[in-house]
Amino acid sequence: MLDRLIDHAALFPPASMPLDVALEEDRAARQSEAAALMGRFVVPARLLRELPDDRPALSVVLSGPEDAALLPGIEGVEAVESVLDAPRPRPQDLLAAYRELEPLGVEAYFELVFDAGWRDAVPAAIGAIAALGARVKLRCGGAYTPSVEQVALVIAMRRGEEHGFLNILAATTAPNARLADVLAEEDAAGLDLEAPDRSLFRSFGSCSWREPVDDLEALGLLA
Repeated sequence: MLDRLIDHAALFPPASMPLDVALEEDRAARQSEAAALMGRFVVPARLLRELPDDRPALSVVLSGPEDAALLPGIEGVEAVESVLDAPRPRPQDLLAAYRELEPLGVEAYFELVFDAGWRDAVPAAIGAIAALGARVKLRCGGAYTPSVEQVALVIAMRRGEEHGFLNILAATTAPNARLADVLAEEDAAGLDLEAPDRSLFRSFGSCSWREPVDDLEALGLLA
């Protein structure tokens, strides 16, 4: 259920570690008892050439579609991430962005952008992304924190105004009528985590691998 769930984003805020420190922390994670939970190492495209040859699988964050030109010849890239240019991008613009990424032959993620019209824009954007064969990225934190309805993930269990990745896991198999309740649940015992659909929720990015692991241990979900 939890294999490769955490994409390690130590280079990004709030951790914002220097590359050498982030790589050392990542090695510690992959040598720990929580190694099976570790997924990709998240890196901005501009730092790709500074990575050592001995590195984990990568998810590359693009500042724009033009960054795709930095990837050819880089070993170990499994995914690329890019932010939509609008909450509801024009189909031709989204298609053009995807065509820049498609030749890379890796999973392409487009990060959703929220505005006042999110109830209409989000379903339209998700549908357009899915039609291309790409995947959706949902950011929690930073300048904007999505609501329960908009769905978000930060820590292992929902606490107060924060949202949890276990809630998202449970939501992948919850009936539509119960989605809001599942996403708002604050008690792990109230979540059905027997067989989540990981094809719908591949992983989440965290600048700290220790915090979600500590949460899972506190909940008794890790041996």
